Amino acid sequence: MFRFWTEGTPEAEDFCTILVGLLSESTQGAADPNELLRIAARIRGGNREDWVRSFAAEGKRLHAIAETAAGCGHQRTAGESYLRAFTYFRCAELMLPPTDPRKAALYDQTIACFPLGLNHAGYRYEAVSIPWEGRQLAGWLFKPSKSEGALTPCVVFLSGADALPEQNFFRGVQWLTARGLACLLFNGPGQGGAIRLQGLTTVPDYERPVTAAVNYLLERGDIDGDRLGLMGVSMGGYYVMRGAAFEHRFRGVVVWGAMYSIYEDLWQHYPPLRPQLRWITGAKDDADAATKLSTFTLEGQLENVRTPVLIIHGAEDEMVPLDSAHRTFNELRVADKQLRIYRAGDGGERHINIDNWSQVIPSMADWLVEHLR
Repeated sequence: MFRFWTEGTPEAEDFCTILVGLLSESTQGAADPNELLRIAARIRGGNREDWVRSFAAEGKRLHAIAETAAGCGHQRTAGESYLRAFTYFRCAELMLPPTDPRKAALYDQTIACFPLGLNHAGYRYEAVSIPWEGRQLAGWLFKPSKSEGALTPCVVFLSGADALPEQNFFRGVQWLTARGLACLLFNGPGQGGAIRLQGLTTVPDYERPVTAAVNYLLERGDIDGDRLGLMGVSMGGYYVMRGAAFEHRFRGVVVWGAMYSIYEDLWQHYPPLRPQLRWITGAKDDADAATKLSTFTLEGQLENVRTPVLIIHGAEDEMVPLDSAHRTFNELRVADKQLRIYRAGDGGERHINIDNWSQVIPSMADWLVEHLR
């Protein structure tokens, strides 16, 4: 994996991983590689304040470019610039703790840019609201570039512990819609606007919001309920397997980064993410977080999965041990199951195959197309 910062500290390594992911997302319009390198040049390895300032400054610059272009009627330029501004504001917000007063303002700037970018660039989508246990979960339904009939197959795509659902637009949505599939993103408990605006912390039984999403899709009248897929990235790998164990209306499930036990595979294995996990669980301290996360497990649940499953994992995943993927795969009882492990020789050996998305994501999209035909 490419390393811009060479200090070798855990913080610098974290910065390198995020930057490589942004370079991958840039192929789908999330960023520009040269803008990213200019941003990185202003950041000392592991210095969070440098990171926040540099990304926020570039977000403001791109936002101004977008506003000017929109005022001149240059819709495509405006859309592309708003989407890159979304990414840069989002990256600045990511490094701030929940108690930092700048975080809310940066999140507002981030989310404001997203629909502006989609609208000006002409993407086919709807802003949606999913009823869930007396609350509303905001989301986005993206339409395929070409529709073959009145009813459209659809993939529900879940994000992880520290990513916004909107990021998945650059992490798979465009590959899916180009292949004739619709795609639903939403702010589930512990994610995006659900945790930031409503205070909805994550839940171990994630089949609850997953089933709410399925019910919403089936009530629309334009989605084919017999051709639904489910996909989750990072901690979303746990969420989708919990969903598949209880919600049997899917035709295929993609686990992009397996996670069998959040406590064992993430909390214990990767301590740098503990502040984020405390926040999304609503824990008052580490002990409380560990207690809550001990209930986030697939133990005893995987035998209930009836849906074909594809598991993707990096051989040297620094966040989640490879054993989590093997454990998940071995406990599945479905006949149609695959485990694909990416190694250093081909790229994609790190967490969620961060440096090989141009190969990994199309392979997942093709698998879903085959199973949703």
